Amino acid sequence: MRRKFNDRSKLKALAIILLLSFLASAQSNPKSGSAPQTKQERKAQAKLDRAGRDEQPVAVAEAGATSTSRLALPFKRAWLYLTDEASTVPPASDASRIYLPLTGGRIVCLDREAGSLLWSSEPGGIIVSSIAVGTNSIFLATRKVTDDGTEEGGTLRALDKATGLTLWLKDYERPFTSPLDLAGDRIYAGSADGSLYALDSNNGGVIWTVETQGVVEGRALVTDNAIYFGSDDGALRAIERASGKVIWKHQASGKIVGRPASDEHAVYFGGGDGYVYSVDIATGKLRWRARTGAAIEASPVLTGDRVLVASFDNFVYALSRATGGRIWKRRLENRITSAPLIEGDASLVAPLRGDYVAVFLNSDGRRVNLYQLDKEFEIVADPIFSNETLVLATNKGLVVATATRPATNAPSAVKK
Repeated sequence: MRRKFNDRSKLKALAIILLLSFLASAQSNPKSGSAPQTKQERKAQAKLDRAGRDEQPVAVAEAGATSTSRLALPFKRAWLYLTDEASTVPPASDASRIYLPLTGGRIVCLDREAGSLLWSSEPGGIIVSSIAVGTNSIFLATRKVTDDGTEEGGTLRALDKATGLTLWLKDYERPFTSPLDLAGDRIYAGSADGSLYALDSNNGGVIWTVETQGVVEGRALVTDNAIYFGSDDGALRAIERASGKVIWKHQASGKIVGRPASDEHAVYFGGGDGYVYSVDIATGKLRWRARTGAAIEASPVLTGDRVLVASFDNFVYALSRATGGRIWKRRLENRITSAPLIEGDASLVAPLRGDYVAVFLNSDGRRVNLYQLDKEFEIVADPIFSNETLVLATNKGLVVATATRPATNAPSAVKK
């Protein structure tokens, strides 16, 4: 009888523990961002509130895979900013703010920690590329169109970071088509007219241009010694920073969209022909090339002795920097157009139109983390990760999650 009584007591205690755990989970809610801006956004937010869903910070690692990277920590959603104007232009951020472009030409500035709306600006035109963030200003390129959709050129604007007010603007005959790169007092941008522009960040004045035979879509790599950029004409060019004079040109067989990467020996880039290239940094001569299964638009990234690159064949490849030999590859469920984000011994990959991000070991490609979005949320632009905060632009707005560290108990005092 005593054993039966003990078993019943244990079952009763277990039931109470489970009930308390359920109630605590039901009462916890993710922090909200600013109030939704439209009727549709308010409905979507209300639906989420009624559902009372809260993501659990659970890391999903493959057997035996461990990492010291912050990317391997479980992600927990911190806040949402819902909108029916989601844009495929990536957001930008600094230490305290996130700048989110929207399809209607509006840009909203959000508090990075709480998600509250700081300001909103409608500069006019269609935002065509990612925003460059300076010390006191942000810079954005827009495309001007008439009421019937005809292009009327492009505009570059500088906005005050604190207020969103326009500080200056300058018009150009054709719109810019590449992400803006801010280096010192210059902005480098590719144009629909087939040129790379060096612009004065104080007023948008043209310092020099380098002409190509195709649209310049990819962001330039600016180093102390030179600037490297690709074009739709399939050529990678190295040019002098001061004058824009071409140092060398390497001709590939497919357009070059991603930003190149470099070390002291070589420049690495991917092409629309499905190859990853390594060329000598001084001469532009081919060192090696390695084939993937489809076009490459993502920028290659360097880590240790290898190059990581994502291809339209849904694979992420790790290649040897020295030879281009394949070390490992991993297949995901969607196309990958964004460069892997590297932190420590791991890298995060965000597939386009996927509802998750995955984190892999740089050494062998084993997965050490997986963050799943809510149903119907899909990633539409490049992710951001800094200061243990993950920023994801989705078809329904912005999702911001934080890497959660395990709770640590203070050591108990030792009695003497």
